[in-house]
Amino acid sequence: MVVRYTCKKCGFELYRFEKVGQDFYGVRTPSEIRSIYGGRCPKCGHAIETPTLSEIGVTLRKGAKTTLMA
Repeated sequence: MVVRYTCKKCGFELYRFEKVGQDFYGVRTPSEIRSIYGGRCPKCGHAIETPTLSEIGVTLRKGAKTTLMA
């Protein structure tokens, strides 16, 4: 499962986590991403904010199997 953090305004990819073992720390939190970039998107300068639950998107890869829980 890939975890991506992107800028809300310009869509710039701030961070991408693709697999376990990618780095020592694992998946970074939104506050860690904000800290890395000083609170601003390096491309457009928009403030990096912690997303709300309604702003978090989940998409399946092409060909992925899904199981619905009742």
